[in-house]
Amino acid sequence: MYTKEQHYQIDNVLEYIEVNLDQSLSLDRLAKVSTYSPYHFQRLFKGIVGETPANYVKRLRLENAAHFLIYEHQLPITQIALMCGFSSLSYFTATFQANFGMSPKKWREGGYLERFPREYEDDSKKSKQSRKMEKAHQEHEGYNKFQWLNLEKVKTAELPAFTAVRRQSVGPYTEGVPGVWEEIYRFANARELVTEDKVLYGIPKNNPYITPPGKSRYDCLLPVNDQDKLTLEQERIYHFRGGKHVIYEFDEPLDYVERNRLIECYSEIYSFWLPKSGYKYLANPVELVEVEPIPGTLSLQCKIKAIALAIEPK
Repeated sequence: MYTKEQHYQIDNVLEYIEVNLDQSLSLDRLAKVSTYSPYHFQRLFKGIVGETPANYVKRLRLENAAHFLIYEHQLPITQIALMCGFSSLSYFTATFQANFGMSPKKWREGGYLERFPREYEDDSKKSKQSRKMEKAHQEHEGYNKFQWLNLEKVKTAELPAFTAVRRQSVGPYTEGVPGVWEEIYRFANARELVTEDKVLYGIPKNNPYITPPGKSRYDCLLPVNDQDKLTLEQERIYHFRGGKHVIYEFDEPLDYVERNRLIECYSEIYSFWLPKSGYKYLANPVELVEVEPIPGTLSLQCKIKAIALAIEPK
């Protein structure tokens, strides 16, 4: 059993890794961030995260590269390799092949579709639609039929910066996340941190085409105005930067088990809306979430109202 302080320090290291993936991340450097000795840090990191620091860093670099290969067709493979912290194209190619079972080139040409995770599958018809969309994009055809997005509802807007209580779910995005939302909601409600107009923010940290479902991470964020109420709680505080986002709001909020539909919406925004928008994306997606008590019960209902991507002009 690990203490809250130990989880806190390892969370610090995970955040540090995310923003410094293109740099050298030695064991000593990461241990210094954690405040523990290298030996103790390595044991603690593996116990909490389930991987050694070196394996975790390598996996994130590969996953970032795999994401760029799918959605950044204008970037040469060599540039992607260097951006993601690999010292040479040959090392990157060999490592990518060993991890994903195909070359970066084949992956970029649509090989990643073979890895669509069963946890998020719905039916073969939708899978075929996704493949047709990707094929049209890769062949630079004029794609004008969006399967899931109503382009009239796609908008850009500023999301506010805020400070939030954060809890994290590890595992498939179709399960587990609502339970974490219930936990954070009850914690906040008991401390009078929840208001009727409170918008909650979910951040899926991984691309389901790339990260094994069991290792996918999802941040649940509840904005707080009065941080003094948390000073004695030793809660993990997250600072959301806000800024310009492309936002798509659903006519009816989606349940977490409908992740297959969310994947298709994200794919259309990444692959078709962004290239013609004049913007580029900056960070992980953001999901605007509503958590409401179910009348007459002690249960809560958690649904996704909208999805968003941080963007800036190209």
